[in-house]
Amino acid sequence: MKNLPSIKRVMEIVLIVYAFTQIAFLVYLWFNHFSFPLNLEAMELYILSHVKRALLGLPIYIAPSESFIPFVYNPLYYYLSIPFVKIFGVNLQALRFVSILGSVGSMVSLFLITKRLTGSASWGIISVGLFAASYRAMDTYTDTAHADTWLLFMILLGCYLIDLRRSQTLTLFGVVALVLSFWFKQHGALFLVGSVLYLTYRDGFRNSWKYWLVALVLGFGLYIYYPVSLFGTYFHYYTWEVPRRWSQIDFNTITHIIFYVVRNYSLLSIVAVLTLFVAIRQSKSKLNIWLLMLPVAMMSGAMGSLDPENNNNVFIPMATWFIIVGIFGLSEILKSPKMPRMVFAVYVVVVASFGFLYYQPGSVIIPKESKMEYRDLNKFLADLDGTVYAPWIGGALQDGYGFQPPIHWVPIYDLIREPGVNVYYHPLSRQLLQQLTAPEGNCYILTNYPLENDIVIGFLSDYYVLENDLGTRFSALSTLPRRYNLKWPRYLYRYDPAKAE
Repeated sequence: MKNLPSIKRVMEIVLIVYAFTQIAFLVYLWFNHFSFPLNLEAMELYILSHVKRALLGLPIYIAPSESFIPFVYNPLYYYLSIPFVKIFGVNLQALRFVSILGSVGSMVSLFLITKRLTGSASWGIISVGLFAASYRAMDTYTDTAHADTWLLFMILLGCYLIDLRRSQTLTLFGVVALVLSFWFKQHGALFLVGSVLYLTYRDGFRNSWKYWLVALVLGFGLYIYYPVSLFGTYFHYYTWEVPRRWSQIDFNTITHIIFYVVRNYSLLSIVAVLTLFVAIRQSKSKLNIWLLMLPVAMMSGAMGSLDPENNNNVFIPMATWFIIVGIFGLSEILKSPKMPRMVFAVYVVVVASFGFLYYQPGSVIIPKESKMEYRDLNKFLADLDGTVYAPWIGGALQDGYGFQPPIHWVPIYDLIREPGVNVYYHPLSRQLLQQLTAPEGNCYILTNYPLENDIVIGFLSDYYVLENDLGTRFSALSTLPRRYNLKWPRYLYRYDPAKAE
């Protein structure tokens, strides 16, 4: 097989070119989505209301009321966004810019990690290309106003600094980065614990106690003894008590994660798991942090699937680990003496992995009519002779129009849902939305789906009648496709006193 090196090089070049096309398309999407005036994801504008509170120095985690109910996420994304909204304005663009920075950091980290693991910049580029190609698989969360990209960036950066083994100071910075991942989203705690366990395994407790101290003080200690004046008295209620009620194990939660992995990362996950097993059998020196954190990443995905209402963004760290360890395993195969017989199989796995991640590019491109339809939506709302409740938009449009009440559908549902509980006609949702059942003047509800089909606020159909089905009038303002696709504002309901009697 004299031509094998040249064939291998050609296949490598083809994959690198394709990887660059995926990266370039992702960058194009960032620019395409950046100035979209409404929600790319249903909660973006309501995330902005959290940032506004942080900007004003108001506590975020307060008692649920008809004026504000916080989300259940840890708060660091809100506070990280403050300097950016001061520079760019209190708008969605500033928050998306923060998320894009997290994506850039994650991709640079991913390149450095796989380049270090494989000894090849080519594999580094291919791994970043796989990450970029995962845009739909990661539920289009890598450029929306959420903490997911910073969760991932801090996890990757922390593990990378630990893996460098250059100094105890640098390793401490790595642990701090993992502490920060926890303060972005709670699942970061798994990676923080996993990292200090790895350091104990690698360096022994005598040399790793300081890492435990940092993790305990800045992570769990600060979480327990948080600054009440800054976060609010209901911090633990929202970030611990509420989400822990959601978990359930049934056929759907199990099949959700299995289908996700098989559909998107079946080959890479198999290679990653086999690489870990081979390393365990061979020697301790083969067990680097990336291999030993693979079960942690898979555990984070399993925990995410326990909540049946989660979007697939909960699988982002797990998916990224499949890419890292999968690429590492494939590169190790090419270094083995059997490489001439395996080279084609290795590249077929990479090509097939890109193929599994394929999606229609047009499905995530914002229509050019969106800004015109947004102006139309503003005029439509301003012309109504009463207040409007828009449960799927949030408290207010970023340029001023305010909804009443200003609370989002999601945090209401988060408060009342748990296995076995019927959320329809729930007393808490009725209490929070009581001003809609007896408004002082004309009142409207603007929804994305028929009100009577809504499991949380469907009881309001006892008080409201359909005023107008707007059809596709605002279809260019649809959210991006993901596991739960919420589409666009379509149904306008009007309060009817006769029906309410």
